Amino acid sequence: MNRDEKTDAQFRDTDVLLDMPSTQGMSHARTQSELLQETQWPGKRVFRKAKDYLKIQVALWVWHYVKSRLGGKYPFAFYKSGDEDQGVYPLSPAVVGDASPAAVKVSLTGDWASGTADADAVGRAMADGDPQFTIHLGDIYYVGTKKEIVENMLGGKTLWPLGSRGSFSLNANHEMYARGKAYFKHLLPALGLRDATSGTQQGQGASYFCLKSDDWLVVGLDTGYNSVGIPVLEKIFKPSCKLEKKLMAWLREEVRIHEDRRRGVVLLSHHQYYSQFESYFDRPAAQLSRLIDRPVLWFWGHEHRLAIYGKHATRKGKLQAYGRCVGHGGLPIEDIRDIPKEDDKHQVGLVFYDKRSQKEIGYSETPVGFNGYADLVFQGNRLTVDYRDAGATLLREVWEVGTAGNLRGVSIEQLVQGEGLVIHPGASLEDAQR
Repeated sequence: MNRDEKTDAQFRDTDVLLDMPSTQGMSHARTQSELLQETQWPGKRVFRKAKDYLKIQVALWVWHYVKSRLGGKYPFAFYKSGDEDQGVYPLSPAVVGDASPAAVKVSLTGDWASGTADADAVGRAMADGDPQFTIHLGDIYYVGTKKEIVENMLGGKTLWPLGSRGSFSLNANHEMYARGKAYFKHLLPALGLRDATSGTQQGQGASYFCLKSDDWLVVGLDTGYNSVGIPVLEKIFKPSCKLEKKLMAWLREEVRIHEDRRRGVVLLSHHQYYSQFESYFDRPAAQLSRLIDRPVLWFWGHEHRLAIYGKHATRKGKLQAYGRCVGHGGLPIEDIRDIPKEDDKHQVGLVFYDKRSQKEIGYSETPVGFNGYADLVFQGNRLTVDYRDAGATLLREVWEVGTAGNLRGVSIEQLVQGEGLVIHPGASLEDAQR
């Protein structure tokens, strides 16, 4: 089956779930120039003269926010006692009982669901790699309404690539700007494990999950549900992003992560544990530190960049983590001009980041960076991670699980050289695994 046939087949699956008209979704992705024209408000000369796409998008975001934000949050979904689905699935490339190859590929990216041509290119590149699992780290723009989920995730304009075994999407702040209703009610039923007979998705039961093998635990967390507070005031008084009690109980009772002394732990979330560029959210790490007694590999999004950190724990978070920001899935990467912060609070072990300029958009010719994703290939006790843009692998690292579930960095290598691929002053690439 070629790529276009795979795209059509995946889209037909989501048609059934959402009763959508059968159209070719991914061909409708918009370039940044087209988005610029689309967002120029008619009849308002001042807005037609707005400097660039990015500033206009802020105005649209405010409109969507005001329109969708008011009201209570949608009830938090959780795995109910006695149900067959408890959110813990085999990290395997085939249905349990079938002969399975040794390697399992998980492709993931964050902040992808933007409906842009760049997101389309990333989605196609992910699909071309034939992953067994695909995971979106969250943020459906602008505020995760049903219309935006259909357009930006389920094929109206761009189609999220489905893994041969399953696909999942984490909750994030943009989904919660629409109070989480469309995310829980319309997106999650279109995801989950893929039925081996029908080929359709069985539904994602909650906003958190675990993929488990003999050597690894890959745990998806919901930092989004508590990323919103009182409308408007939440932009001033930052919510904690704390993990819900039901999720913490699931970690103890179903994943039993506090008792596991054998497996390496890979955490996935939308919000960053720490950052050398922006504020951070270390309340979830503090909660997890009561259950996890060894360093973890932690992938997150939220910041629209690719950035690699060495092992670090904040004073409040306590949990030691090798941080990897892969929030560069689909939005214009306008943060390439950002300079790492120099104050003591933000000295969190930055090693590598991508500040390459891909193109310039808008009347002010704003430079934007490269979009991309990460491929995680699990093979026995070894994990290989490729950090990619839509055309090339930039960086490759290899990990192993040692005794008592401890991670050991085997190697890390930069495969593409370029002025905008920056190793932070005073750091070496190997610091990312120390």
